[in-house]
Amino acid sequence: MGFLDKLIHAVRRNSSTADVLLAVEALATRIGSAELADWADRELHGYPEEERVPAYRGPFTAEINVRLHRQPDRTRPLARTAFAAELRDSKLMRLYDVTVVEAVTHLERLAGEHLVRPWGAVHVDLLNQLIDIGGLSIVPGGTVVAAENQLAGSLVRATVNAVRDRALGLALTLERVAPDAGDRGGPSEPTPAMRDVIAKTVG
Repeated sequence: MGFLDKLIHAVRRNSSTADVLLAVEALATRIGSAELADWADRELHGYPEEERVPAYRGPFTAEINVRLHRQPDRTRPLARTAFAAELRDSKLMRLYDVTVVEAVTHLERLAGEHLVRPWGAVHVDLLNQLIDIGGLSIVPGGTVVAAENQLAGSLVRATVNAVRDRALGLALTLERVAPDAGDRGGPSEPTPAMRDVIAKTVG
């Protein structure tokens, strides 16, 4: 069984996504593709916050939950309608957007549960400033002490599945253009056709 066959079987028999990506990294090393190795490494270990991520990682629309000083142990959803009407179509609504930068191993461990992203103090302070100037309506006298984004588990699963689908698509397509890729004696650097396959995988 060739290397690509093993990779295809790993995806189809539901090996962990980490194992699939480690196989992709090994393939990248054998065919001399830094681009593919970089993609597999970022999927395994996560993306830097400021870095552009593939489209299958978002941004997605998430919920915002807040905790108020009167009930710090209870979270409540923050609806868009809580913001003043003139703010609902502004860039401020990007607060609801979440780009998934976490390592795929972490996402897989969530097993379809929500991805929770706590807010920093700067964004919590922004909500309280909006309350003070009438741009955000919460219970009278309410002050936000904590906030978080919550991304639906279905989108978490979709992100993991997208990674697996790309690894499978990579192997299946390379089988057609370079069937000995990853094998001893196979190509040690990508051909133009292989580069095209890799670009579509990581893009």
